[in-house]
Amino acid sequence: MATSTTSSVPVGSTGAGGGNTLRITGLNTGLDIDAMVKKMLIADQSKVDQAKQAQQLIKWKQEAYQSIITDVKDLQSTYFDITNSENYLMSSNSYNNMTATSSSESTVGAKASSNVTAGTYKILVSQLAKGATITGESKLEITTGEHIGDDVTDSTTLKELGITNTDGKVSFKVSYGSNGSTTSEKTINVNESSTIGELVNAIKNETEGAVTAKFDELTGKFSIQTTTTGLGSTLKIEDTNNALSNLKISESDKNVNKNGQDALVAIKEPGSDKYVTSTQSSNNFTVNGMSYTISDINSTVDITGSGIEVDANSTDSPVSISVTQDTSKVHDLISSFIDKYNNLVGEIQDKLNEKKDYDYKPLTDSQKEEMSDTDITNWEDKAKQGILRNDDNLQQLLNDLTSAFNTPVVDSSGKSISSFYFGSIGSNALGIDTSDDYSQGAKLSITDDQQFTDIITNHIDDIMKLFTTTSDSKDTTTKFNESGIFERINQIINNNVGVIGTTLNSGTLTKYANLQDDYSVTGGSGTGTLPDQIYQKQLLINTLTERMNADQTKYYNQFTQLEVAMEQLNAQQSTLSLYLG
Repeated sequence: MATSTTSSVPVGSTGAGGGNTLRITGLNTGLDIDAMVKKMLIADQSKVDQAKQAQQLIKWKQEAYQSIITDVKDLQSTYFDITNSENYLMSSNSYNNMTATSSSESTVGAKASSNVTAGTYKILVSQLAKGATITGESKLEITTGEHIGDDVTDSTTLKELGITNTDGKVSFKVSYGSNGSTTSEKTINVNESSTIGELVNAIKNETEGAVTAKFDELTGKFSIQTTTTGLGSTLKIEDTNNALSNLKISESDKNVNKNGQDALVAIKEPGSDKYVTSTQSSNNFTVNGMSYTISDINSTVDITGSGIEVDANSTDSPVSISVTQDTSKVHDLISSFIDKYNNLVGEIQDKLNEKKDYDYKPLTDSQKEEMSDTDITNWEDKAKQGILRNDDNLQQLLNDLTSAFNTPVVDSSGKSISSFYFGSIGSNALGIDTSDDYSQGAKLSITDDQQFTDIITNHIDDIMKLFTTTSDSKDTTTKFNESGIFERINQIINNNVGVIGTTLNSGTLTKYANLQDDYSVTGGSGTGTLPDQIYQKQLLINTLTERMNADQTKYYNQFTQLEVAMEQLNAQQSTLSLYLG
């Protein structure tokens, strides 16, 4: 008689690979099949673990690269971002060591360039610059509708002012220009239902901001004016359907060119006992390196032209502007750059010199299961050491940075562009030098602070040439030699991490750390970036895992066959025993 064998074949998920497979647990043979299969898969598991460990090392290297890229970008955004005006090393404003202080900012503000003479400047303002303006001669009134007698506001409609036409449209022409001539003409089209505020917007929009309009609720008057100021600015309006009369524009102001007015000032510079007159088309102007912003009148001096010497009147209250030299701004800016730069260089140099302890490899999953979180963290910190040791890209970056400082800055004829040079030896040395300690990489130090300060004080133009000169050469080597030191640094940073505002770019470090080129099935079409290497290792892990799973299934099938055979043998023996009783 036959004996059932299904009782010894349970459904389970045991073994190295798991899964829902029909497996024999060794009831008939007495063998620990799961343990035996696991041992048989040691070679397969070892290959998978090794591939995962190799991939983990690449991922750690990627993380280390990304950390350095972040710090390089931090240096870049702090000192080479044009929008960061306080610290932008490429702007002449950053090297301006002259400070101007006005006795009355509400009347005249001033800013001194680096080449102005220190001392006290005095300025008289007898007239402000204005744009060409046409203003209604009287207050606007509501003449129709339910609001007759009410005050006019921006929300009052043109129809309520009595501006109506059979087609409901309102239009007039505005002509404007500069240098005393009319260069543009625009037709302003609105509807009688449009408000005064909408008319104001229409004038600005149609002329692209060259002409603006305003309704003054205090005076009740409507005005049109050019945004450009000065005697040369012109404005003319032409009434095409009687719209302007209801805006209280007088007949004498229609169809004629109106001009703006110039600012009239008189300036007394240090060392002079007379004021010299000047006619300016704008209220913001520069004279001999001093930039002035005038906002109010403080003089009755009769100014009839430019370049005339005059005396102040007894009733005048001139604004005094004190210009002093301040070397601390430039000194502190360059010093702060050196500190941040040295921190970055030190970080890279440490990574390049960090020794690797080969006793610490990435942990396998089975190893992590036997360790605490703290032990895992400590182990991995050790395993990450030396991940960037002697890295070619980072070493090249440091070499380029060192060369940026040590290579003389020359003009197109090969002559030094500045009277001073980067270094610490000689009377014309800047007093800043790179470290002569190889282990310090390209770190900088101010070797002679007094000499550096003296050069800032007396030769700021030479400092600017040495640091900020740009070159138009298309040849890479020539461009490098003809560029100032900070211009070189800026370009080196761009070449390694990309220009400001970009994340994924072709910069050497960024591309190597972040850009994956290989998406092929076999993993052989990339450019060797870290994401490519991670991807290729993942393909290998997938292949080895599939192979291990296949071996596991094969081994379990073999043991299953053995168990079934043993169970059949046991059944036959049991039957035979019954017969032989």
